[in-house]
Amino acid sequence: MPALCLANSLSDQGEIAVDKFFAKAYSLGLDAVAVTHPAPFAESLPALAKLQEQKLYPDFAGQDLQLRTHPQALLPSVKSIISTAIAYKSVPPRVEPQSGLLSRYAWGSDYHRVFTERLTALARWMQAHLSVNEYLICVDTKPTIDRAIFLRAGLGWLGKNCCVYLPDYGSWIFLGSILVDVELPATNATPMASRCGDCELCVKACPTNALFAPGRINPYICISYLTQMQGFIPRQLREKIGIRLWGCDICQEVCPYNQQAKPSPHSCFMPQEGPSVPVIPLLNITSTEFKQRFGRTPIGWRGKGILQRNAAVICGNLRLEEAVTELARAIKDPKPAVRGTAAWALGRIGGKKARETLAEALTLENDPQVLTEINEALA
Repeated sequence: MPALCLANSLSDQGEIAVDKFFAKAYSLGLDAVAVTHPAPFAESLPALAKLQEQKLYPDFAGQDLQLRTHPQALLPSVKSIISTAIAYKSVPPRVEPQSGLLSRYAWGSDYHRVFTERLTALARWMQAHLSVNEYLICVDTKPTIDRAIFLRAGLGWLGKNCCVYLPDYGSWIFLGSILVDVELPATNATPMASRCGDCELCVKACPTNALFAPGRINPYICISYLTQMQGFIPRQLREKIGIRLWGCDICQEVCPYNQQAKPSPHSCFMPQEGPSVPVIPLLNITSTEFKQRFGRTPIGWRGKGILQRNAAVICGNLRLEEAVTELARAIKDPKPAVRGTAAWALGRIGGKKARETLAEALTLENDPQVLTEINEALA
C-alpha cells in the first residue's frame, strides 16, 4: 500500500519506475521502509536540551543539538528522508557454564556494515531511477535522530524501555535513514500509537535502575553502556552486571510484545560466537584472536581491552576459582582497567593463590587507580 501511494503520487510528476521503489528496498533486505519530510525536529530540541541540563544526555550521541535536529545542516539539499529498519532477532539466548552473555545485536555481523551496504545500494538505485543526485546515509554514526525519523515516518512507536518498536518485529531492530535531494511524498503521516498499555515490566526489571521511569533512562548506569565504556566500570555497579559480557537485553527480553516478535529473516545476524561466550579464555586474548573472532561483529570497534575487563568482572561475579591462573596473568596486562578489574575479581574469588597474586602485584604496580583496586581486594 505505501508503495502504491508513492508510485501514484510520483507518476503524476512524470517520474519513472517509482512503482518499483519499495520492491527494490525489500529485495535488498530492508524490513520496513517509509518516506517522511525533512522539516526540523523542533519537537525534539527542548527534550534533548533538558537531558543535557539533567546530565542524562549520552556522551556517545552527537552533542550539537542544532545539527541533530536540522536535517538541512547535514545535507543542505535534502528534500526527503527515507526511514528504514532491519530486524535482527534470531535464535533464543542460552547460557553455557563459565560464560558471559552477549546482547543479541552483537551476535552476528556488524550491522553498521550490513545496513550501510544495503542503503548504499538503494541510494544508487534511486540515483538511476528517481533522479536523486545527492544523498546521505545514516546508520548510527551520523548526528541524525534516527528514532525520531522512524516515529515521524509512522513506522512504529516508542516503548517505555526507550526503544522504538516495529509491528511484528518488536524492538529487535536496527534503524537507518537516507537523506535525499528529491522531494517524495510522505508515505504515512499518522504517528503510531504505543502498544505498551499499563505494562512496566521493563522498568521493574532493570538491574541498575538506569530505566528509572517509563521512557526515562540514565544512560551512564545502563549495563549496555557500562560494558562498552572505556576505563574502569564503577565498583558499585560491577556486581549488577552479572554475567553480561557485552550489552544488555533485559528491558527488551521481559517485554511481552518482544517475546512474540517474529524472527529476523537475515542469516547474517545469527550468532558467530554464540549467545554466550566462555570468559576465562578472554582474559588474555591476543589481538589476532580478537580480530578473528570478533572483528566483523559490533564488538570489534572497541578493541580487546574492553572484553578482557568485562570477562574479569564476570569471573569475579561468578567467583570462578578456575580463573585465578589467567587472572594472575591479566593483572600484569598493559591496560590499567584490565589489571585493576583482574585485581577486583581475585579479591572476590579469594583463596591463597589469589591473595599471593595480589600481594605480588602490589609491589609492582604504580598506577594509583590499580593500586586502589589491589588494596581493596586484599582488604
